[in-house]
Amino acid sequence: MDDDRQIDVSAMAVRQALANSFTSVERGDHAWRGTVGLGDVVVTADVRLGGGRPYVQVSADCCPAGPLDGDLARLLVIESAETVMGRFALSGDTIRVEHAILAGTTMASVEVQATVWTVGWTAHAFAPRLLALMARQTPPPPAPETPAALRRDAADHVRMTTERVRRFLAQRFGDFQHDPNWGFHGAFGSARVFVDVLPVLEDSTAVRASSPVLSDVDLSDELAVRLVELAAESPFGSFSYMPTRREVWFEQVILGDDLDQVELESAIEVVAEVADGSDDALAAAFGGRRYADLG
Repeated sequence: MDDDRQIDVSAMAVRQALANSFTSVERGDHAWRGTVGLGDVVVTADVRLGGGRPYVQVSADCCPAGPLDGDLARLLVIESAETVMGRFALSGDTIRVEHAILAGTTMASVEVQATVWTVGWTAHAFAPRLLALMARQTPPPPAPETPAALRRDAADHVRMTTERVRRFLAQRFGDFQHDPNWGFHGAFGSARVFVDVLPVLEDSTAVRASSPVLSDVDLSDELAVRLVELAAESPFGSFSYMPTRREVWFEQVILGDDLDQVELESAIEVVAEVADGSDDALAAAFGGRRYADLG
């Protein structure tokens, strides 16, 4: 996965970018379908249009599940907080890992390659934990860490990408502040968007745009189901819940390699639109406080 060529965002270009890195199988109606060397996990990639702009949707089945109810919805929302890239969603009676790449008309081929591998890894690595949680096994397997988080030089890659993020934010937004613990952050209506950098894969990074939609709220069955329903309305982003802080977050992650300024801006805009557009209704229905309500 070391090809840095820019490719057009088309089904043919996606197939070519993935053909030399992974094993393709019969693709059916998908742009590409194949395996990434992790068990029997099959990953699919599709090129679609959203808001008049192409994007790449990558997904992989993780494990079987029952119909959506409060318990399953809570599991999906809580476990989505443990992933670096991608979200857990329900497709029929199967939990699926999915991630949408916010490409413009072109993208670096390494981005689709890294996303396909990461989605496949997440589906493979999290399956035992999700099955144990659904069976109420105690204790369940711990949440897996991406291999990059264990590398000694991961912090160096994070620092380099962070500097690029700093430059792009200053050029486009200007008023983003920086906190050593939380990263860069700026206000959007009643919400605030944070941008930080995480290690992913062997020598790559992920840039995460995220926003605390609700604070001081318990994850009731009804709230969890509503978050799953809201997430299903768009291919972009992921809702997650952090029990220790009693917070609901929404985030969109992009690859830090060959970071594209337009893609970073798009990720921030997606997060700001969802957080600022949903926090009022969610707070009214389920309680909790919006970011603007925090003292």
